Amino acid sequence: MLLQRNAHTANIGMDTGSGLVRGVEFTPANVADTEVADALIMGDEEAVYADKAYESRERRERLRSQGVKDRIMHRGHKHQSGLPHWQRRRNGLLSKVPAPVEQALGTLKRCYGYWRVRYMGLMRNEADALFKVLAYG
Repeated sequence: MLLQRNAHTANIGMDTGSGLVRGVEFTPANVADTEVADALIMGDEEAVYADKAYESRERRERLRSQGVKDRIMHRGHKHQSGLPHWQRRRNGLLSKVPAPVEQALGTLKRCYGYWRVRYMGLMRNEADALFKVLAYG
């Protein structure tokens, strides 16, 4: 879900069944990934899978209240010496599901030359990223 760029970041929301990209949020690199995660959630999902960067208590509660299964990985916090066994096990099982997102980002880099942004300014680079995601499928 995370395509790190020189000055911009593209966050992608993808359907796990079909592999279609459902949402793209393009932000400056100084915006944290977790800030745009809610914009990638469409509301009709049965479950939301995400890596540790998207974890927040508020997001988990919001998903639970909407009846959406929370499949966001857990991360350690400063008051923990390490994750409990059940969280490590859960993270290991969940880590396999977001793999198609990483494959899509790899394809964008490898086949479409999306290693660096091409234009000056967020809007032009966002349009370029959207065209590349449309070409992906």
